[in-house]
Amino acid sequence: MGSVCQMELGLKGRRALVTAASRGLGRASALALAAEGARVAVAGRNKAAMQDLLAELKQAGAADAIAVQMDLTDRATLKPAVDEVVAKFGGLDIFVGNTGGPEAGPFLSVSREGWERALNESLLPLVDLSHAVLPHMQAGKWGRIIFVTTVGVKVVQPNMVLSDSVRLAVVGLAKSLSIEFAHEGIMVNCLCPGPFATDRMEYLVKSSMEIEGLDRAAAEKLWLEEVPAGKFGNPDDFGAMVAMLASERAGFITGTAIALDGGKSRAY
Repeated sequence: MGSVCQMELGLKGRRALVTAASRGLGRASALALAAEGARVAVAGRNKAAMQDLLAELKQAGAADAIAVQMDLTDRATLKPAVDEVVAKFGGLDIFVGNTGGPEAGPFLSVSREGWERALNESLLPLVDLSHAVLPHMQAGKWGRIIFVTTVGVKVVQPNMVLSDSVRLAVVGLAKSLSIEFAHEGIMVNCLCPGPFATDRMEYLVKSSMEIEGLDRAAAEKLWLEEVPAGKFGNPDDFGAMVAMLASERAGFITGTAIALDGGKSRAY
């Protein structure tokens, strides 16, 4: 029998980029990677707004953490931001592709412009950023790409037609990339969060209050009624799963879409 190994994630010195990192699940992901010894770059539209996060990242262990300016809806900012990270770190090993969520609403209330915004905010930036990061992972014959999607790719959610539709396309992208690049040591997966205690969840609760005519307690119950855990998730738990999927220990995990949803999704 082989010897039992400790769960050393092997992230020390690995170079990571996390997008939409200023708050919520992106922030939790960056902090979890820093705590495991990764060198972390965070991307957002406002570098100044990420100064507190940089201080936290450095305190967590990422002494040379940096922030780069990136507007996911402005294609011209994407590759230059990746190039800036590579110039600072000498390469790139991990990409956590987090994006803002599309607007909530039933199908007939969503305009054609709303569909185009959702594609430009939640799908196409991940396509362009994958083009930018993959050559650096190929150079090192090692890489981890993690796309943040939604539990809606597993169980359709009311009034979330944009998110559920566009992020299914992200899962398709991840599946395709996983097939093409696994032989080069590059693993590509999706994480599918359910209701976590974030600003995004606050927006969705308020949207439910408006669309369904509910008070706050009823709107929160609506989002939790199919969650056996009976509570909103802690973003730190999401960050821990990001760290695991980004690690050496995830070297045989690719093409998956993993639900972190307190049991909401009944799919296998």
